[in-house]
Formats: sequence, structure tokens, C-alpha cells
Amino acid sequence: MGATTSCFLRIVRAGLPASIHQVSQFPCRIGRLEGNEVVIADPSISSLHAILSLQPGGVIQLEDQWSTNGIYLNSRRVSQIVVDRLLSLKLGSVRMDLALSEEELLNADKPAAAPAQSGAVPPRSLSRAEALSPAQSGGYGSFDSPAATISRMAGSGKRGIVCPHCWHRFDIDEFLFIARHQSLIGDPVLGADAQQRFLPSRFTLEGNALDASGTSCPDMACPRCHLRIPQAASEMPPLFLSIVGATSSGKSYFLTSMSWELRNTLSRDFAISFADTDAVNNQLLNDFEETLFLNSDQDSLAALRKTELQGELYNQVLLDNMMINLPKPFMFTVTPAEHHPKYLEVKEKMSRTLVLYDNAGEHFEPGMDLVDNPTTQHLLHSDTIFFLFDPSKDVRFRRRISGVDDPQLAASSRVQRQEIILTEMINRIKKYSGMRSSKRSGKTLIVVVSKYDLWRQLLDCELPDKAWSWESSFNTCVLDVNLIKNTSFQLRSLLEEVCPELVSTAESFAGEVLYLPNSALGHSPELNPETGMIGIRPGQIEPFWVTLPMLYFFYQRGFIPAIPEEKRQRMPEEKLKMQLSGDIYFVKVPGREKPLQVPLSYAGWQLRCPGEELWFTVPK
Repeated sequence: MGATTSCFLRIVRAGLPASIHQVSQFPCRIGRLEGNEVVIADPSISSLHAILSLQPGGVIQLEDQWSTNGIYLNSRRVSQIVVDRLLSLKLGSVRMDLALSEEELLNADKPAAAPAQSGAVPPRSLSRAEALSPAQSGGYGSFDSPAATISRMAGSGKRGIVCPHCWHRFDIDEFLFIARHQSLIGDPVLGADAQQRFLPSRFTLEGNALDASGTSCPDMACPRCHLRIPQAASEMPPLFLSIVGATSSGKSYFLTSMSWELRNTLSRDFAISFADTDAVNNQLLNDFEETLFLNSDQDSLAALRKTELQGELYNQVLLDNMMINLPKPFMFTVTPAEHHPKYLEVKEKMSRTLVLYDNAGEHFEPGMDLVDNPTTQHLLHSDTIFFLFDPSKDVRFRRRISGVDDPQLAASSRVQRQEIILTEMINRIKKYSGMRSSKRSGKTLIVVVSKYDLWRQLLDCELPDKAWSWESSFNTCVLDVNLIKNTSFQLRSLLEEVCPELVSTAESFAGEVLYLPNSALGHSPELNPETGMIGIRPGQIEPFWVTLPMLYFFYQRGFIPAIPEEKRQRMPEEKLKMQLSGDIYFVKVPGREKPLQVPLSYAGWQLRCPGEELWFTVPK
């Protein structure tokens, strides 16, 4: 390949001229968001869609990053492919040609034939793999089943399953099974009281493993941490999502309120089923939901217990001769309901396992990233991160809030610099991912500004109860993305005024940062005179915009439609002078000496100048 290893890629999108990129620095990230080395601004492309990496021996390899619409070669979905000749691939609806020389790329008149390392399934002699993943008919038009996709990942060389407990990648053939017979106890990783884990050689006709006693064993486990992985989580590609925030910032209330509302909103308004993947893993969250939303005593004060550093939210396992605490994930199965208007078209593409993590705030503090407590390493695998910012813990916000009787604003309540938590989170991601400090991540960062009922008078705009509406042509609801983007821009302006270091820290890390107001409870809690703790009366809970961060997360992945362009409500606009510098538009507003700074992620959406009734749109 010469002294400098490189490759060339050509992006072909409908109605646009082709663009050619030379890649000589690795890894090279390919995705929709600014911050990737190769940006493809197409809705079918995921935030971080794929990575080009340099392997030993100078071999260049393209690897799918759990994208929504995948990478296809000759109508077959692949997950990992070596660039050793001309390749013509489909990423979503975008064609991408890859070659080792520009000449080879320019001389190509038609898509190249599949190379040997294409990622298609080779013949397998192990009946074990057949038992784990039933054969499915492939094809781009019909989409392959998640199980078949994972099976091909195993055959392609990519370790196609990610354990939601320890984040270990492994092949489907490496799945352990959990013995069920009472005599088969004692596991070297989980302890003397745990059922044995074993690599089976015999199966029932239903595909369940047989343990040493001949008992049928349907439950599977990770080969590294030996923790149980629900079957649905092994069949559907995962979407990882992390919730980060300071101590006592309300993460558990936010997660509980969000999950409860999503169970109703997604099915009722968007024809999407949102259900527990496994009731055992979600038991604590289900208990929290019952405390707040299904409480038989609607008038007495109730409270969620604090997330502890250890205990029932964590699994203790023996790895590398050390006792390690791993966070228990909450897992949900997301599938289109049968009344979805495009059910047959999207049922495989949209069937995912959503994996959520809720850590104690102390885990994100500097100095808490310990080798025996890797509880925040899920951040590396998360597609999107929710950073919960609590204004009641910021002295500058507290000074501006007036006329509110809330015990969280008492002089004795704790205040904290929350951008330090955000900085520590960013440092950990960069440290463990090997990302260069000057580079931005391809992840989406949603800054959820909580307790909106406390500070709503500070936001210079009126917000509707819902940011979605019914669209008869789709026979489902559609998301008002322009409302979301404009609200984010107004809130960003407020945060720049009150706590500018939070905005600068967030936007130095992620290519797309969204700021959303939120109230998990809808009103202030009360002080319980008997316990001295604050609580909420379940009958008074009215969540506000609590599902919106997740709905936007689903919108980004094509699961939820936006209001059609022709039906968007547009306000009269002013012609303003704009200049693009890097990833910021400088917008000159009459009467203001300093121009507005508008990040590129707001391009194409109609925005209101903060403090004025002046509307404008920055070009895409």
C-alpha cells in the first residue's frame, strides 16, 4: 500500500453530486453528525454509522457501529468488511464506494463483486449455532431478522453480541447456558450459590440446551461475566443509552417517570410497543413506577430511595481475580405495533433492545473511576447520553428563581458544580475509547434541564403540553422537531447567560447537543415533618416533557416521523446577514453589537432570536 496507508471513498446520494474523500488517518468515523471525520447528512445515516480502522499488516477494515439501517453488500447486511478491492456498499439509502486508489474508484462503472471477506455467512458445521439462530431468508427489501443478522455477524468475524452487563463482545457460538438442575450449583465467576454456567453440546428440538443432568435449559449467559442475558436481548440489536447527573439531581425520578409515560405514549400515539425485556432486570424500576404511579394511597407523601453505590442495582462478579461491581441495566424491547402504518416494512429494522443505565451520582465524580468499580464504562457504548442538569443545585439559577416555595431551594440544601461531572464523563469516554482530545464525539448529548416547574418563568417561550400531533396521512402522530429545536435554542441562550461553562463543555464534546426542559413530577415536592425528607403526593404528579428526550432519540433513528415539511408552521422571517465559521453560524441581528452564535446542528430549522419576535433560518 505504500509508505502511507490510505483508501478512497465516494458518497453517492440521490439528486446530489458525488463526493470523494481520501482517508489516511485512522480510525475514521463515518456518520450523520458533525464531529465525524466523514459526515453524510442524510436521515438514513446513523449519528455514528461506521468506522474505518487500520488493522495489523496495514489492512483497512470497515465496521458497522450498530447503525439503524446497516451496511449492505449485494443486498446482504454485513457488519465487518476488509477493504482489499473496490467495494460498492449501501449505508441506509446512500451508496458508498470504497477503494484503495482513486484511479480504481474513478474507473468503476458498476458495483464491485463481493470479496471473500464480505461478511456473508460461511457454511457452519456447528449445530450449536443453528440451534441458537434459526435460518432466515435474507434480502434488502424484506430486511433480515435480528437473529439472522447476529448470526451473520458471528460468521463475518465481528463479535456480534455485546453483553449489557460487562460490555464484552462475543460470538453467538460462545453463549453459555445456565444449568437448571438443583445439583448443578457453584460458579467460578458468580459464587458458590449460583447455578453452573456451561457450554452445551446437546440441544432439545426447541433449541434449548441440555445440562449434565439432561434438564432443558433455556436461559443464556455472557461467557465473560456469566450474568444472564434475556433471549430477546440476544436476538435484537441493542441501543445503549446512559443517564448521567450529579448526586440527588433526580435521575431515578426522571427515569421512572419517563419509562412509565413511554409505555403509554409510544403505543397510543406512535404505534410502537415499549415493554420490559425481562421483568427480573427491571424489577427495581417497576417498583419505582408502582410507588409513583400505581400507589394505592394517592394523598400520602411518597419518595424513591436513593441510588446506592452498591447493592441491588449492581451485580458482584469475580473477573481477573478481582471482585467487581457491574451496574444492572434496565432493558426494554422496542418493536412496531401491528397497527403501525408500515409494519411489514419496518418490523425488523425497528425491533431493538433498549438498554438504559442509571448510576449513583457519586460514580461520576472525579476519583471514582476505579478498576474494581467500572460502573460507568457503559458510556463508551451508548448511542446517546442524557445529562441531567438540576437548576436547584446551581447558585446562579437559585438567585433568579423567585416566588417559589420549594424545599429544594432551602439555604441548607446542597449545591454543586455540575459541569465538573460532565467534564469527568467526557474524560472517561475519551480515555477508554482512545479518542483524540481535540476530536468531537459522534454521540448525541441531550442536556435535560430538570424541574421545569421551578424555573419556567426564566425561559422566554410558552411550551405546549405535547410536542407532537396527529398526522392523518401517516395514521400516527408526528414529532414537532422544529418546536424541539427552537426550544433547545432558547434554553441554550438561557444557559449561556447563567452557566456558560456548561454549554461550552457540552459543545466541545458532542457534534449535536440538544437542550430540553423537563419536569419528572410536574410540581414541587413537600417536606415530610416526620422523616425530615422530601416526598411527593402520587395523586398530584403531572410529568411535563419527560418523554421528549427519548422521542427525539427514536426520531433520530427513523422510528418516529417528523411533521412533513409542507405542513410545518412557519413564522414570518427577517433576512439576516450570516457567516459560517467552523461549525458556528454568526448571525447579525439589527440593534445588537454581538452576533448570535448558532451551532450547525440547528441548520435548516426556524429559530427565534432570544428576547425578540424575530425569526430566521440558518441554511443547511
